[in-house]
Amino acid sequence: MAEDLQDELIHVYGVNTKYNYEPPQDISGIRLSPEILAFIEKQDESPEKLLRHPVIEPQEVDDSFPITDYFISSSHNTYLLSRQIIGRASAASYTHVLSRNGRCVEIDVWPSSKGLVVTHGHTFSKGVSFESVCVAIIEAVKPDSWPVFVSLECHVDVSGQEELVRVLKEAWGEKLVAGPLKGVADDEVSPAHLKGRILLMVEYYPPAATGTGEGQEIEDSSSSSSSDSGEEEPYDEGGVKAAATGKKHDHSRISPELAELGYYARSMKPSKGWLERLMIDPLHALINISESACDALLPVSMPALISHSQKHLRRIYPRGTRIQSSNPDPLKYWRNGSQVVSLNWQVYDRGMQLNEAMFVGGPGWVLKPPHLRRRSDDDDDRHAKWRLKCELVGISSLPPPNGRKGKSFSTYVIAKLFHSSGDVEWHSKTVKTIDVVGEGADVFWKEEWEWEYDNDELAVIRLMAYENEFGIDDKIVVFCARMDELITDSWLLLPMLDMKGKSSGATTLARFNLERTDKHRYLHKLNQKATELLKKLKV
Repeated sequence: MAEDLQDELIHVYGVNTKYNYEPPQDISGIRLSPEILAFIEKQDESPEKLLRHPVIEPQEVDDSFPITDYFISSSHNTYLLSRQIIGRASAASYTHVLSRNGRCVEIDVWPSSKGLVVTHGHTFSKGVSFESVCVAIIEAVKPDSWPVFVSLECHVDVSGQEELVRVLKEAWGEKLVAGPLKGVADDEVSPAHLKGRILLMVEYYPPAATGTGEGQEIEDSSSSSSSDSGEEEPYDEGGVKAAATGKKHDHSRISPELAELGYYARSMKPSKGWLERLMIDPLHALINISESACDALLPVSMPALISHSQKHLRRIYPRGTRIQSSNPDPLKYWRNGSQVVSLNWQVYDRGMQLNEAMFVGGPGWVLKPPHLRRRSDDDDDRHAKWRLKCELVGISSLPPPNGRKGKSFSTYVIAKLFHSSGDVEWHSKTVKTIDVVGEGADVFWKEEWEWEYDNDELAVIRLMAYENEFGIDDKIVVFCARMDELITDSWLLLPMLDMKGKSSGATTLARFNLERTDKHRYLHKLNQKATELLKKLKV
């Protein structure tokens, strides 16, 4: 039964972005148009070779940096099989996400007459046993797996947490990081130290100050008393408004036994002025903040957000009004240093397209660009300037929009560069074509364009084909990749995915040539460094 459900999840929610770096070697079912075949032959290229050639080259990830120096592929409400309000929870959802190298999953645990359950509280979602979820997670964590974070949203009162801790320890055993690692400095813990292990994100509440009954404030390193618009909203992650009585609920307290299991990720909601505070107690504070609250800090507090993330983990979760399981733009939060951007994996929207582009072919962790790391250097490449020349030849076997087989339709492509200084777009001309049942439609453009831009290690390129029609144009197929991983200066047959992330059978013939436009400045810098090195050697 569990295997059947897992197969169903792969069929429904699995995506084929792996074809970007590991194309299928059996190409017998892939059809290229006569125009594309003729063009490839004129370039003295082999169609078979191009079809079997990867279009991206995933980067190796160094595992020796502090854990705050990485982005981590993360799932929101992992347990849900469908939408946020009406849906069903399943332990197989965890197996599915972890099999796709998601390295941060979420558990919402609640008490029930049948024991501890994982479900979406205050909704019509059906739950699943907490123990089955823990077992599914441990079975997916292999000895060589990169570390897995589990974000625990605990709605169980302190008396019930004894059972919760028991289940965690019995299910995860020695793979659970239950305290500080021996022989490793607190601020030097890296993924290398944590391979094959599970780290728990546990809510942290400051202890009450003597005689006040109030939680102690974190030590404040700033004398500023100005209000902070990034203070967390009075909503939980499910979009349910918090009670305004001012009373503390039992579920908002964590037992010492559970708290010690969250040593490396003390999850805290942001309070007023949190960006200006020096967080020395607790160690390993993790700021758990909604996209809306983080948005309120941008762009004014961008430097402060980056600086804070160089010392502390930060998790962004979708606003509660995203009841259709849509996603925020993760690039916005990665650019301000946020390590964990939790997304709804049930859809393949822009957010998940960007997430797949960031993590596909890797271990679920990506090293941040140098300027976002704890020991940031003034990397010369950060100030480089580039020119990207793009050639779009055409698309073969484009599937009919909305399944309208055998019909004619008009289509065009929008190429988009997601960049830190602002996104840029290019539109192809619109071409009328017709779907041939069993083959799809072919489109031939042979158009060129170019972009000039400053270096951005997080830049992403996306090509999307649309149907041109009255009203809102329908999306047909998409390709998305990080510029740092895209293979350049070669003809590529880009595997186009449908809007659910599945292989559509369509391919786009394109070429991307990348050249540095500030070569003189670059060579001057190299000469300076060489001169300095020679002087040191003479000394």
